[in-house]
Amino acid sequence: MKQFAVFGLGVFGVAVAKNLMMEGMEVIAIDDNEKNIEMIKNDVTEAAILDSTKEEALRAIDIGRVDCAIVCIGENMEASILTSLLLKKFEVPKIVARANSQDHRQILNLIGVDEIISPEEEMGLRLARRVSSTHILHHLDISENHTISEVIVSSSFVGKSIRDLNLRSKFGVNIVGIKKKIPRVTNEGENVFEEKYVDFPSPDDVIDTGDVLVMVGSERAVLEVERLIERES
Repeated sequence: MKQFAVFGLGVFGVAVAKNLMMEGMEVIAIDDNEKNIEMIKNDVTEAAILDSTKEEALRAIDIGRVDCAIVCIGENMEASILTSLLLKKFEVPKIVARANSQDHRQILNLIGVDEIISPEEEMGLRLARRVSSTHILHHLDISENHTISEVIVSSSFVGKSIRDLNLRSKFGVNIVGIKKKIPRVTNEGENVFEEKYVDFPSPDDVIDTGDVLVMVGSERAVLEVERLIERES
């Protein structure tokens, strides 16, 4: 079982720690605020009150044993940077750190942090993409390099097969599912639609009006398909 250390127990850090626990991981929650530790200590594997900018404090909890350290320290950029530097010194295999500005990101990158995240910026981008489009239903990053997206097809897609669309060759996007609305008449004579999910559709499956494509690919590739659908609607 992998061990994670989460530094900084603000709203974001608490969410990361609790979700890692839900995934069955071992989590060490670390903060210099006793109140924050008290609030989470029963929800994680370990909880430690310490100053993560002090080398001796990290040595005391044997920080080098963890598989991944996540620095969620937000407002105090100096503490974030010093903590990340010390984690590098202790040779933690993977370090993920939160950046609150472009300067912060650049410094973390120079230090050699493995992955740098900007939760507010990423959330803002997703929200902007969703509300500005009438076709994008859901858009979710499932890894560093892959995104899954649900998009209502444009009229130009209707009547074409997956082979005709050729999205994989053109954009590098895989269609892993199609949500279809199937018309049905109830016993009371009412016309209704039932949703049917076509799992891993074949190249010969044809797109109908109102279909929702479930696509997986790189962030850029999926975005290109989404923009194509918007343009052709």
